[in-house]
Amino acid sequence: MRNQFLSLLAVCALAVPVAVQGQALQRGNPTDKIIFTYTGEILPGQEQAFRDIAAKVVALVEREPGTLVYRWSMRADGKTFDVVEIYKDSDAVVAHVKDVGSHFAEDLGKTQKVIKFVVYGDPDTEAKKAIEGLHPEYEMPFAGFIR
Repeated sequence: MRNQFLSLLAVCALAVPVAVQGQALQRGNPTDKIIFTYTGEILPGQEQAFRDIAAKVVALVEREPGTLVYRWSMRADGKTFDVVEIYKDSDAVVAHVKDVGSHFAEDLGKTQKVIKFVVYGDPDTEAKKAIEGLHPEYEMPFAGFIR
């Protein structure tokens, strides 16, 4: 019985067209979410100033309707941090960069430095231009989903 079930499962999997399986991951799909992981390091002597700025940044970003997830975490060393960000679309990315940049770019530049910035998804040209100063690494999903 188990072998029959596995055979039936395999036939069903083969029957589903590959185009349908990858539908949610089409390049240039304007409805795809864009995900960032930002790793930074607090500059020496800037720990408290950085934490104060981070709290203000989060309060500002919380009002951005296109920012779906914005979570900051500190690593055990107390100086390296990660930010996980999920945006509704490329327009939300551009709005976020303008929003945070216009309010906090100078202060963030004085208190921390970029270690790594990874972009998952396919932002449009305008969004890529907005984040180019962070020297992003682009990764393209090939399987999976976001609800």
